Amino acid sequence: MRTIKSFRRKFLFPVILFICNISAYSQNAEDLFVRTGPEIVWLGVDFTQVKLYGDHGTVGQDELIPLFDAINRLIITEREKYNLADALRRDDIPFNLEMVTKLNSGINPGSLFPLSSAEEKSRLDEDAISVLVKQYDVPDSEGIGLIFFMESIDKTTERGTMWVTFFRLADRNLLFTEKLSGTAGGFGFRNHWARTVYEVISQIRDERFARWRTRYTRLGLK
Repeated sequence: MRTIKSFRRKFLFPVILFICNISAYSQNAEDLFVRTGPEIVWLGVDFTQVKLYGDHGTVGQDELIPLFDAINRLIITEREKYNLADALRRDDIPFNLEMVTKLNSGINPGSLFPLSSAEEKSRLDEDAISVLVKQYDVPDSEGIGLIFFMESIDKTTERGTMWVTFFRLADRNLLFTEKLSGTAGGFGFRNHWARTVYEVISQIRDERFARWRTRYTRLGLK
């Protein structure tokens, strides 16, 4: 009898705990797909992890940080074009660029260029993103934070690669993140590379949102 009780304590409790953890995680992720769910706040594009590849013409290092800020401002001023609310099936997506503006202002422009063309372009992963999000200084509030971690701006391929990231604002726990990329286009550095963000938002609207919703549905969310 003691053996059976010991078995139950030793093996069943961890299993129950594991199931509960999955349930808690899933319930929070599910909130993304409910139109009237917790508020999603757009926090901007975080360029602190980005590397620039190829020849970017006449753009100097000292111009890059202001240009990053200009991209973030453009997404807000042209919200009808960069329509996150439409992409995420929400009535409205409020924004707060204060944190990302401060973070981007602290970038050392000299660190943006890899030491060699062979340097690994895919440096980030889900674990790295989770650590970065945990370091964020966000106001204590309910809701879900949305941020794009720009990983690479590659003139040789004319593509910008970024991690679309959702996390809980209250405890900065990662909900999920996915790596997407878009093709650059337009005149001037700002418009050229902001186009990659536009393309990623379009991908979310046209296909990714439905895929994400199906993925969590398969976990028994609906």
